[in-house]
Amino acid sequence: MIAGLAIEDGSSEQSDFVRRTIGSINQIAIVTAAIVFVTGAANIVFYSMTHNQMRASFLFVLTAKLAIFGVMATALAITVRAATRAHGVLEGGNHGALPGAIRRMVRAHFAMVALGSVALVLGLWLSGT
Repeated sequence: MIAGLAIEDGSSEQSDFVRRTIGSINQIAIVTAAIVFVTGAANIVFYSMTHNQMRASFLFVLTAKLAIFGVMATALAITVRAATRAHGVLEGGNHGALPGAIRRMVRAHFAMVALGSVALVLGLWLSGT
């Protein structure tokens, strides 16, 4: 996604990038989000099966990770909207709006990566306690 920022604004290369790449990047992000959700739910089930009572630290981290996942889902929705807008811009011929759409997608993907890193650290910390 960051590669999209390096492409010259308004160029045919930028248009090709939007046509070929953005949809695939968002599809990968959607699949990844689904995997994170399913594995998180499985971890909660396994934890509750092996522990009679959930510790306060577990509940705190669980709440934080659910909040993080919610923000990540919002960021993913932003990328999907921006991709839809970028494709609409291409069809309409207004290539001047592509850089803004690409910047929004890069920021949202960056937010997802940063938040995912925080969630990973929280999970690792929790597994060590």
